[in-house]
Amino acid sequence: MGLVLTTDREARGSILLLSGVLNTMDIAYADALSSVPTGIWRRGRTVPLNRLETRTWDLLAALSWIRHDALAELRTAFEKLTNRRIIFSSSGQCAIAQILTLLPQQEVVMPAYTCGVVKTAAQAAGKRIVYVDVAKGSVNATSVEYAEAAKPGRILLATHLYGVPTDIETVCRLARSRDCVVIEDSVAAFGGYSNGQPLGTFGDFGIFSFQRGKRIPAVQGAAILVNNEGLFESEKLESVRFAECNRPLPVRGALAAWLYNVATVPSIYGNVTVPLLLGRYKKQNHRVRPEVGPETCEPEAEIAAAREYSAASPYYRDEIHPYQAELVLRMLRRIGSIRRHIARTVEIYLEALQNTSWRTFLPPNCDYSGLLRLPVALPGRKRAEILVEALKRGIYLEVEYESLLPLDSERTRFPNAIWAAENFILLPLYTALSHQAARSLARRVAAIGNDVVKPA
Repeated sequence: MGLVLTTDREARGSILLLSGVLNTMDIAYADALSSVPTGIWRRGRTVPLNRLETRTWDLLAALSWIRHDALAELRTAFEKLTNRRIIFSSSGQCAIAQILTLLPQQEVVMPAYTCGVVKTAAQAAGKRIVYVDVAKGSVNATSVEYAEAAKPGRILLATHLYGVPTDIETVCRLARSRDCVVIEDSVAAFGGYSNGQPLGTFGDFGIFSFQRGKRIPAVQGAAILVNNEGLFESEKLESVRFAECNRPLPVRGALAAWLYNVATVPSIYGNVTVPLLLGRYKKQNHRVRPEVGPETCEPEAEIAAAREYSAASPYYRDEIHPYQAELVLRMLRRIGSIRRHIARTVEIYLEALQNTSWRTFLPPNCDYSGLLRLPVALPGRKRAEILVEALKRGIYLEVEYESLLPLDSERTRFPNAIWAAENFILLPLYTALSHQAARSLARRVAAIGNDVVKPA
């Protein structure tokens, strides 16, 4: 598909602010609800797709930033954690664009199935994109897929999608043997490790994100890990700008986080938030969001649109504020307990789904504690039917990235990515989800696979 840019923000602002649900879910639920009667959802307490690790108390307590240099303390904390030099950025997508802008290589290799803003960042930096398929039975492109495209002088953008680690060590060895540069996209994998080393510290550059919905959300912002000081002077990253930048106190973002916390209280979520969302999806059906399609958007036009977007977007313009740094610091202090809780929740899901029709997609020796979501699927069964059956049981499931990044004319080259975009469902992972609630949710999801959904 072509470049997708969110527009008409004011018309949608109130419900998105309330729900915090990503726009990519519009398509799946519009499709799923197109042929079912209104009133399928029974109001009541339900498990939210996500709850922020940023608690309401954190939003208030972070005002203590005025008493110390929170940005300096956060830089020190990250450098101690990773043993790497840290550069702050406006967002994960801006961080990718900053790195790419300074690299002389003109081609960047990335998975066909990943977050669309990664494509926008590469285009904003003026790079030519080469896509690779994801591995069969995986959410990620692995070293096998990168090997086909890792020509000398290219940049490999390796992603740990949903926090699921790719074989990053092998990717880096491949890159060194082919004279390639590796950017390790770890925005969804903070807290994850591979062989005792933090994800994000393997590639020449690593990226962590503080966006809402990530493991350590602080409205927005990101950190660039400089793992290879020999490519260019890391100080230059701080001078790369796509727009006139400022550092505002994120009042609106903090308010949005508070509203998100309210909207995702399980009783409010099931009785108010989900019905609002389902009504929106039912009403809009396929009229989801404007996009520049392949028929009207050539690569040059996509690049121009990406640059226009980067020049106007707060994700490229607003630098991280000390208030946000204080939010991150507060979550870093409890990252150990967060990791333990997430790991146990994953174990609960896996135990419940074992010996059912559900498939999971974790690599061997995966570090569960760094996962942001648990990707699952029911092979051979229509996802729309699964979503509807879940709704009937009071379960609102999450889907992401339904559209591949390449143009539609290129889709057939990426069969595994097509399958991923059409089948993956994500189970929630966050510390406000108790293990008892996770166990109950897992049993109900397992029952969908065993008893309800018939093969398509």
